[in-house]
Amino acid sequence: MSAHAVLEMILLGAVVLICWLGAAGMWQMKEPTQALHYLSLPATIGAILLSFAVLVRLGIGQAFGKVLLITAVLLATNSVGAHATARAFRARQLGHWEPMDGDPMEPVQEEKDA
Repeated sequence: MSAHAVLEMILLGAVVLICWLGAAGMWQMKEPTQALHYLSLPATIGAILLSFAVLVRLGIGQAFGKVLLITAVLLATNSVGAHATARAFRARQLGHWEPMDGDPMEPVQEEKDA
């Protein structure tokens, strides 16, 4: 087995592990907005490692360019998608997404000067 094949298997194994960690993290969270944070694992780190695996396997070429483009789109849109989903959760829960007087808010802990 060549070094390239071993490196490719390690990268692909890491992608699978990161996707499973993201899914397990989402499953463990009690609030849907907390679970959204775990979407970034496969959408960022997983996509980057997958790009490297394609580079190791096929080298620089058309396939690597396409995977790199998909990775860039995932990196650019991950936060936008998470924000839109959180806004939809809020609108579903409260009936609106804008902050209004009387909305439930989490208390902010103020730092005490020592």
